[in-house]
Amino acid sequence: MFKCFQTKQVYLFSIQSSLLFCFLAFHQAWSNPQPLAYNAIISSETNAVNTASAASAQRIISLAPHITEMLYSAGAGHKIVGVVSYSDFPKAALNLPIIGSYNAINLEEIIQLNPDLILGWQSGNRLQDIQRLKELGFKVLQSDVTTLDDIPNEIERLGQLAGTQRHAMAIADTLRKKLSEIRQHYQHARPITSFYQIWNQPIISMNGSQFISQAVNICGATNVYADLKPLTAEVSLESVLQRNAQVFLLGGQQAFQKAWLKQWQKYSSLQAVKHQQIYLLDNNLYQRPTARLINALPDLCQKIEMARKHYQTQVLK
Repeated sequence: MFKCFQTKQVYLFSIQSSLLFCFLAFHQAWSNPQPLAYNAIISSETNAVNTASAASAQRIISLAPHITEMLYSAGAGHKIVGVVSYSDFPKAALNLPIIGSYNAINLEEIIQLNPDLILGWQSGNRLQDIQRLKELGFKVLQSDVTTLDDIPNEIERLGQLAGTQRHAMAIADTLRKKLSEIRQHYQHARPITSFYQIWNQPIISMNGSQFISQAVNICGATNVYADLKPLTAEVSLESVLQRNAQVFLLGGQQAFQKAWLKQWQKYSSLQAVKHQQIYLLDNNLYQRPTARLINALPDLCQKIEMARKHYQTQVLK
């Protein structure tokens, strides 16, 4: 019995460690962009995009999970022949050949798949890997997504590269419209302070530039850790208690969220605990800068609006 319990504990710890590693690896790379910004990348590759639109790519390899997801949004999922590990959305992506991880690709696998376009991640893939792919004669284009507005822009660009412009433009325009409507709806909302928890041991949160923080801002909330220097960083329990956000947003997987909630409920001095303003979020919707994140904004904003109305009601009492 004890051995079984021990095994389950080890297994659960293994899952937690893997999920944390995956999340932080993604955001560490995202927080250390190369000198080229998104617009600069687009400008430097304008000719390549124009050329690709004349002869669209038919065999695409994606070197990042979020790029894979955006290719599907652009209507180009059927043209993907290889992806990196953790490319798990949509479900169809799970059936694609894996050519390594975002920071450790398998050149032999790529050569065998014979792609006519490889899409790299400017701030995530190793520079030596990208250089080697170019030396082997592969066509490699790169990009970064650092703002919410970059998401529809990138989907549209991928559609141009894959020859699925009509579908991609329709999706991109829908996302732009949704972002615009949400911004307008909450632009005059009374700010409410928030704390987004990425992990619990150690406690990890994010700064104001991280895309989840941008999402929170659109909903009319401020991030109490916006001043962190790294994009994501460990924060102390004492600082969480001191900054005392009005609403807590718990990320992570559902298997762990209830335990995190129970842990915070021990601290009755926290506003979010006292007023029962702790919300459990579906981390799968917010962990990557893709269409899913924008489509999930209304639900996030609704939770923040509920907290805002609660505190306004308390003031009137």
